[in-house]
Amino acid sequence: MKQNEWIDINNEEDIEVFMSLYGGFHDGCIKEIKYISGMYVNEDLSMRATNSERNLSIIFQRQFKNPTVIEMMFEKIECLSLNPWNEEYDGIIYGAYMCFEDSKIVWFDYDGFSEEDGYKIMYDDSNVTWVRATSVKYRVVESYIGKNGVYTNREIK
Repeated sequence: MKQNEWIDINNEEDIEVFMSLYGGFHDGCIKEIKYISGMYVNEDLSMRATNSERNLSIIFQRQFKNPTVIEMMFEKIECLSLNPWNEEYDGIIYGAYMCFEDSKIVWFDYDGFSEEDGYKIMYDDSNVTWVRATSVKYRVVESYIGKNGVYTNREIK
């Protein structure tokens, strides 16, 4: 796999390949998140008032090599439920889950639910971070290792 080359996730097989490549996100973490809505205000104070892009980029790091760092881009997101743990608990991802649902793709930072319950119960779980989007792509970016900010271009304290 080439560095910095975006790979689309189009079907269940692509999900399986991706999750296997990244070890199910085991011993991983969310390092950074960037959201671009598509809305903005011009210098004359006129506004582009529609969320025309809705793209969410997330950098993940994990304690394993090949690869250690990936970036995912969720395009045309419908929802982000961000539920970070506070400093009293670790924020380690022990396993993640991805699936297609009603022509959308969903990623959860948890995989410990039962198949009988289904993943839909996780939408209401305040301890689970999840994203639902129209499409997803990823790339390996090993140069993003460490604490320095990628999206902020500054050291994270």
